[in-house]
Amino acid sequence: MAQKEGFWRSLYQGLASLKLTVFVFLTLAICSLVGTLLPQGLAPHEMEKQYSPGMLWFIEALGLNDLYRTGWFRLLLLLLCINLIVCTIERLPKTLKLLQRRDEHISPEKLLKFNYSREISTRMPWEEAMSRVNRVVSEGFAALEPLDNPAGFSALAEKGRWSPLMVYIVHLSVLVVLFGALMGSLFGFKGVMNISEGEASDEVLSYKGDKQIVLPFQVRCDKFDVSFYDTGAPKEYRSDLAIIEKGQEVHKQSIRVNDPLTYQGVTFYQASYGSTLKLADVELLDRNSGKSYKMTLPFRETRPIPGTRDQVQIMDYQQDLSRFGPAVAVMISKEGQQEPEGSWIVVNMPDFHGNRVGSYQIKVTRLEKSQYTGLQVKRDPGVWMVWLGFTAMVIGIGMTFYTSHRKIWIWAAPTDGSSKIIIAGRANKNPLAFEQEFNELCQQLQDDLKSSDAMDKKNKKRGK
Repeated sequence: MAQKEGFWRSLYQGLASLKLTVFVFLTLAICSLVGTLLPQGLAPHEMEKQYSPGMLWFIEALGLNDLYRTGWFRLLLLLLCINLIVCTIERLPKTLKLLQRRDEHISPEKLLKFNYSREISTRMPWEEAMSRVNRVVSEGFAALEPLDNPAGFSALAEKGRWSPLMVYIVHLSVLVVLFGALMGSLFGFKGVMNISEGEASDEVLSYKGDKQIVLPFQVRCDKFDVSFYDTGAPKEYRSDLAIIEKGQEVHKQSIRVNDPLTYQGVTFYQASYGSTLKLADVELLDRNSGKSYKMTLPFRETRPIPGTRDQVQIMDYQQDLSRFGPAVAVMISKEGQQEPEGSWIVVNMPDFHGNRVGSYQIKVTRLEKSQYTGLQVKRDPGVWMVWLGFTAMVIGIGMTFYTSHRKIWIWAAPTDGSSKIIIAGRANKNPLAFEQEFNELCQQLQDDLKSSDAMDKKNKKRGK
């Protein structure tokens, strides 16, 4: 039993460790740097072009091409959340206890030992002197709260009493940001849509490439336009988009780079453009029978091969397959076979021995392409939490660094024909600024009491 309690206690202390906080923060910072420098969401064929096989294996094994949605990155975020919660549970009660602590009994000897203290004497009548002390301190610093002092007068004035709690506002804001990031990672998505002019789609290809996301509405590209510099580099490209919901056009907007469209929490960014396949003319040679078939195949439409019960379909198209040029992915379903067969057919190499599917040797004689707009699609339901947390973090950090808990103690007692006043102060941070504020307050109080003493002396001389 003791060993079990010791384990849980050690685990609790480890989760409350500042070292763990620093480690997780640094790890997340490095990962975020990698995620910023390494392009996210590249298609498999684009990654094959950019990276060597070894590097490609490393990136895919760690999920660095979609880093922010990997399980281990989410685990780091969750670990930081738990660490901040445990740190808050561990330290907040102590902070609240310190804030509730009051020095009800103070002595002049104790106050004179403070780094910031001053003793002032005045011959002003006791009641008037205390009235002036109360007025000067209340106007120049904060209202005085009386303390127990049977022999005279004691009081405390405080400013920024709740400033020590601002660090917990920062903790809370970080948690809000992390929860927002986790919400976006778990319930949001990122993907791409390639839409040809005049066509509409509601399917988004996830960056992971393993699933199609179906939107509750369709996006139609009415027009795509691109302009170029004299060098041939693209200058600007624009897409005129329309949102179709339940067969009705509900919204229209032109988008450009850095000028996206947002609808129902889904944002569409202008990301790329290119050509997509509309149809292809192919020749199929059946090596078993020696028969040849010429066909026109619309993209992703299944067509029967004449005179047979076999069916053929173009499933995919790439403009440059592994640097071999344009290629089409052809799939053939044969009678009696449970699974269809398929392969990439290289267009510019008609006699390539790999251009075959099953018993069919395939040659592509013509491609008809159309221009498409490439849209980056993003939905992040936690973005409002991230902005809320970021705003709270800025406010909390500002108040943490630029506010302090400052206290002024006043002790006073009547003496033979005069009043003795001791003023002392303390701040939990920014001592230089507090020293200036304390000295100004003491000087103001001293000047006020001296002016009154001088007036009393003048009145006494006139009386004589």
